[in-house]
Amino acid sequence: MKLSTKGRYALEGLFYMAIATPDRAVSIKEIATGTGISAAYLEQIFFKLKQSGIIRTVRGARGGFIFNQPLSEISVGQIIRAVEGSLVPVKCVESLSACTSRVRGTCISRQVWVELSDALARAADSITLDRLRTEWKTEQEGGMPR
Repeated sequence: MKLSTKGRYALEGLFYMAIATPDRAVSIKEIATGTGISAAYLEQIFFKLKQSGIIRTVRGARGGFIFNQPLSEISVGQIIRAVEGSLVPVKCVESLSACTSRVRGTCISRQVWVELSDALARAADSITLDRLRTEWKTEQEGGMPR
């Protein structure tokens, strides 16, 4: 599976928030400056993250985006699904009717894609922003990450 820049930048933007400002609202401008990602592009991505309930907006002079749930409950899989829509490598994993192969009824490779998709989902869903933040802090303090 190949992630688009939206998936990568969503994770990078939220990771920036998790490290720099986990308990306060942060503006798109600050995230853009901190990550080097275009503010306009981040706005598109953060709109999807807001729609999914991962973050919410705070109005006012100190407004911006803030996490809508604890970092321990926000997984990489959840973030990617919010902006990419799915983690599956090929369409037939979600729906056999999406298969256009002539051997659809006897396709042996579909099981490979299903197993790979399941493994990817398990891995992505097991990694939380809290874990990434903890590992980053440990590394910054000169310790060894897990």
